Parts: sequence; structure tokens; C-alpha cells
Amino acid sequence: MKNFYHQDWLLRFASKVFKYFLLSLFGLLIAFLFFGIVGFMPLITLLMALLEQYFMKFAIIVLCIVGVAVVMESIQ
Repeated sequence: MKNFYHQDWLLRFASKVFKYFLLSLFGLLIAFLFFGIVGFMPLITLLMALLEQYFMKFAIIVLCIVGVAVVMESIQ
């Protein structure tokens, strides 16, 4: 009987990272909607600057982690 704990740690890590990435995107969407309704346009521009500067880099890193996990899982 194989011990699958050591084999799928990367896939579990990638799924957790992807889950929290999507949750943070959902939180930003709610913040954009709230600030748009209330009328805080300077905060929307601040969040857009944050999104452009940091979030896109994090998205590329998350996609690379998920891609590596998928390739490693398909090799096994």
C-alpha cells in the first residue's frame, strides 16, 4: 500500500494557494463595489494601483505553482 501523503503535498499546497488567491479576488471585488456605491473614488484608484503593482505578480506566481503541481501530478 502506497503512502500518498508524500506524493500529493504539492497539489494540496497549490490548491490552497489558488483558493486563497480567489478569495482575495472576491474580497477586492466586494471592496470595489462598496467603494463605488459609497463614492470613495480615491480608494478605488488606490486599490487599482495596488492591483496593478502586486496582485498581477502574485497571480503569475500562483499560476506557475498550479502549473508545476499539475505537471508533477501527471508525471506520477
